Amino acid sequence: MNKMKICTLIIALFGAIIIQAQEEEEMKLLFHKKDKPETEKQKIDNGGYGSVSAGWTQIDGKDAMVIGARAAWIANHHFSLGLAGRGFFNNFNNDTYYEPDYDPNYDPTYSLSGGYGGLLLEPIIAPMSPVHVSFPILIGAGGVATTPVNWHYIDYSNYYYYSNDAYFVIEPGVDLEFNITKFFRIALGGSYRYTSDIYLQHKYLNDLDETVYKNVSKDALRGFNVDISLKFGWF
Repeated sequence: MNKMKICTLIIALFGAIIIQAQEEEEMKLLFHKKDKPETEKQKIDNGGYGSVSAGWTQIDGKDAMVIGARAAWIANHHFSLGLAGRGFFNNFNNDTYYEPDYDPNYDPTYSLSGGYGGLLLEPIIAPMSPVHVSFPILIGAGGVATTPVNWHYIDYSNYYYYSNDAYFVIEPGVDLEFNITKFFRIALGGSYRYTSDIYLQHKYLNDLDETVYKNVSKDALRGFNVDISLKFGWF
């Protein structure tokens, strides 16, 4: 509940930033055009961008790869509204063999994979500066499933079943953006992924040929992300 309150305060802060960032700025160039007529200055500057990203996170206590994409409309250079989505898997090391003595707390019998997406809200601070920040927040839903891993090279497919669940997600973050050209930006980002509880269970045979049932942690998907994004568009 405290985390939900924190997320609510973050959203309120973003709203205040949006209101304060509506004053139009002129991008600083070496060769300036003549001043725009007053009627043109009153118009909204429309833009937009698409981006791809790749990053790292931890899911269920294991390293995970996260890939994502965004498509958004930019209003007056200061605020983006659009759609965003991410996909993930935490069999990052592609484990196919495991020695129990190496780490007795590590469970190699399953991995988690899935994705999520939804509405993107992104206030942008000082967009005309060569280096600036934005505050993307994703609000949406997703799905996750357990996936079997080949343990000790033994085929457990006849003893394993897939389990899946849907969840709500809210992910506030911050991006440090670099204006490479007028149509291309690179962003280094960090965010926190907060999800509703998930309910997953996996089943497998242990070394004694006993059927083992284990519940996945309800908060297995919650955690921090770091990533790098390539943004292309009219900023």
